Amino acid sequence: MLDERKTGVTADLSLKNISVVGGCAVVQAVVTAVSLGEAEFVQAIYRDTYLAKRAVALDVPRSKLPFYPLDKQTKTLLRQMPSAMWVVSTSAAHGEDLAMTATSVTVPAAARGMMCFNVAHSSAFYAGLGGVGAGVRLFALSTRQKDIAERYVTRAALGKEDRTRVEEECMVAASCTIEHTEDVQDHHIVLTKIDGVKVPEKDEEGLMPLVWQHGKLITES
Repeated sequence: MLDERKTGVTADLSLKNISVVGGCAVVQAVVTAVSLGEAEFVQAIYRDTYLAKRAVALDVPRSKLPFYPLDKQTKTLLRQMPSAMWVVSTSAAHGEDLAMTATSVTVPAAARGMMCFNVAHSSAFYAGLGGVGAGVRLFALSTRQKDIAERYVTRAALGKEDRTRVEEECMVAASCTIEHTEDVQDHHIVLTKIDGVKVPEKDEEGLMPLVWQHGKLITES
């Protein structure tokens, strides 16, 4: 039996739905409570980057009592977790290239040929996103591309110059086909199958992934 007071951050979940797509179980759950236990800090494990050795200090009060996920404390806690920055692109039905900045891109551990991301219903990118069978491309941004990440938070039309930069300066690019979609509250969960991966040639040694943490983009170690 684990002592919850000494395990650090814990979350209580309420299971809502399970979908099986391509051998991957997509589990939907609602966070009902979060507790910090007695953790003094959280160690951020971010393989092959300097973040793997950096402790992430919690600036929220320690508490043995749970608090609700919409509270300010939970939002503050989530800001401490490092997230890789991605650009997701697609071609709308009318032919326009669209893009959005995303921190929600994940590779399900049990289905490594799949990638998943979320998109808000209110975004212009969502309005032009196709359904099952449509193609999308996912680009893991490098530290050269801070301006790209910032630009496609608020705009969707992907310019020709930005499209070239995204393709040539990213850490890795994946061409994918949408396999499954699910609406959860105000977001659209998109599960895709990876059709191909490309690693662009880079002329700069030590180029790092662009990461969002502590409410800002990290471009230096």
